[in-house]
Amino acid sequence: MHKANGWLLREMGNKNESELISFLNKHYQEMPRTCLRYAIEKLDEQVRQGYLKGRV
Repeated sequence: MHKANGWLLREMGNKNESELISFLNKHYQEMPRTCLRYAIEKLDEQVRQGYLKGRV
């Protein structure tokens, strides 16, 4: 289930990246790690590392 949610978020980010960033800023700390990894897969490396390390 977490993979599917992350995949949908990633696809939504392909259409509107600013909307994905806005969603992630609110929810990334409470998201399952697998879901977060799939959602941020296509983002810039520095942005991805920020989310994974909790620096956003």
